[in-house]
Amino acid sequence: MTAELAAPEAAAVPAWVGEALQTAASETTVQHEGVALRYRAWGEPGKPGLVLIHGAMAHANWWDFIAPRLADRFHVVAPHLSGMGESGHRDAYSTALFSDEVIAVMQHAGLGADTVVVGHSLGGAVALTLGVRHAGRVRGIVMLDSAVFPPDQPSPFDPAKAPYRPKTICPDYASAVARFFPLPQQPCQHPYLLQYVAHHSVAPMHGGWSWKFDDALFKKLQMPESWRELEALQTPLAVIYGECSAVFTAPVKSYVQGVMQRRGWPMLAIPGAHHHLMLDSPRALCSALDGLLVGWPGG
Repeated sequence: MTAELAAPEAAAVPAWVGEALQTAASETTVQHEGVALRYRAWGEPGKPGLVLIHGAMAHANWWDFIAPRLADRFHVVAPHLSGMGESGHRDAYSTALFSDEVIAVMQHAGLGADTVVVGHSLGGAVALTLGVRHAGRVRGIVMLDSAVFPPDQPSPFDPAKAPYRPKTICPDYASAVARFFPLPQQPCQHPYLLQYVAHHSVAPMHGGWSWKFDDALFKKLQMPESWRELEALQTPLAVIYGECSAVFTAPVKSYVQGVMQRRGWPMLAIPGAHHHLMLDSPRALCSALDGLLVGWPGG
């Protein structure tokens, strides 16, 4: 955690958070289709790969207190998808394009076919597309609280009506960070984690401070019918969701559970967790991933 961020609340930050944030991470840039993509990495090259993909309007630093706890067994890589975080913006986005970006980052980082790709929310949709589009390139994918709506219930997502207004330009850093909150909103028992994520979400611009993401991202975003990809998927899949998630609704859970049971793929809930698992249940999420990846997929 940066000094200016940590100072006011240093006493409230648990030792495990401090240790995770003190773990060295590299930051590298790779070009893909005319846009600079930044990615963070932990652990030793040569170990099995583990890619962590953030959600919508987020960034790679959401994983800074998760990735170090997995880096003893994996070479962990977290990209900033285009239009978000430290990566450049585009005129159009899609899960197919994002999946190609992840592959470009994997190639640049030297990750092989033994890699597992984990995606949260929109990142889960990207992982799903990657599992179909680049079958054989990864060992397995994990979707974290990423909704796949059944065929008889179209996704309520409408890019033209996405609940994101044009970015507000705040007069200073403090007021920008104070306006930060996750969507969907949820309880957060770890305010230091929310503060850390907020710190890495803002930057000076247009004479003030605002959020780094492209505020037209959703209007430029093409999303597939995820159920079609799920039904076509051959890459091994695991699903982890929050028991109290506002995104992983009963119809979504029922449909996804049916597919997972039919395919013999693992699906588990984190008790008491909401949509943003890494914010409200980070240690439980680490334990779930660590346990899952010991023997899955394929030993």
